[in-house]
Amino acid sequence: MVVSKLYETVDSTGRLDAQRLEQWLGILRRRPAVEAFEALVGVFCNASRPDSRYLDQEYAGRLLLSLNPPSPPDVQAVIKRTLPTWDLSVEQLPMYFEAAIGREAVLQALDMLGSQGSSEQEQRAIETFRFWLRARRDA
Repeated sequence: MVVSKLYETVDSTGRLDAQRLEQWLGILRRRPAVEAFEALVGVFCNASRPDSRYLDQEYAGRLLLSLNPPSPPDVQAVIKRTLPTWDLSVEQLPMYFEAAIGREAVLQALDMLGSQGSSEQEQRAIETFRFWLRARRDA
């Protein structure tokens, strides 16, 4: 429900306010963590909204970081699902994984993904993931 409301709001106003984000966080906190995680990560995997991808993912990323649900055990598989459709300007996705499992575990998952046969888009996404982790470390 929160994801459909997020899409609705992005489509109608093009922005989300802090109050609405807090309301949605309250709703997500009452849901099982796995369900909230999957709903929010699903926004990063959605290929059907290319024109609003950045805003959709920006807000889903803010919710994901604020909620900070536990990451599933197979982080590599989750990251791989997001690579083809992740908007590379949205730093919240790499920041979430860094907060949830640690930089080294994320880098290991990226190394494994990079060694597999990946598309050009996926390789670019892997490098950008690394960029955001370095940018965070240097800040």
